[in-house]
Order: sequence, then C-alpha cells, then structure tokens
Amino acid sequence: MRLPFKLTRSSIVILDTLAADGPMYPQEIATKVGLAPRTVTLALRNLLKQDLCHKVANFQDMRKPLYHADIARVQKLRKEIEIWKSIASLHLRV
Repeated sequence: MRLPFKLTRSSIVILDTLAADGPMYPQEIATKVGLAPRTVTLALRNLLKQDLCHKVANFQDMRKPLYHADIARVQKLRKEIEIWKSIASLHLRV
C-alpha cells in the first residue's frame, strides 16, 4: 500500500492551514505559516496538480486569487496517513 500523493513538507503545512482556516490568497498564507512567497506558490501549484486544493477568483481583488482545500480529499488523505502510522507502529513493535 502506498500513499497516492507526493507532498513536500511545505505542501502539507499549507494544506493543513487551508483546511483549518478556509480560503486564503498566497501572500496571506506565506505570512501565516512563515514561508517564502515563492515556496507557497510552488506548494500551491503542487496541490492544484493533485486536486487537493482549488483556485477561485477573488472578486474583491482580482489580483489575489483565493485557494481553498478540497475537504473530502484532505479527509481521505488523513485516513490514509493514519493507516500508514498504524502499519509503521506494528512493524516497529515486532
């Protein structure tokens, strides 16, 4: 069994932030999580390719698109991570 997603640490942090705090624009994410704007942009691009988040037009300021997490896919990912953690702990006990 393998995880269906390839995620960097920055992608995971950003995905967790979007899932917890709701839609945000990239500069807001960078400020909140303490990452460089370029790192946030690359992580968002990676999350978009894997359909873990969506880009939505921000009608208040069209220069700042909003990104939001796909909650159903995030929950599925969390379940798979928990399965992996339990498998890993079983292997360590043996």
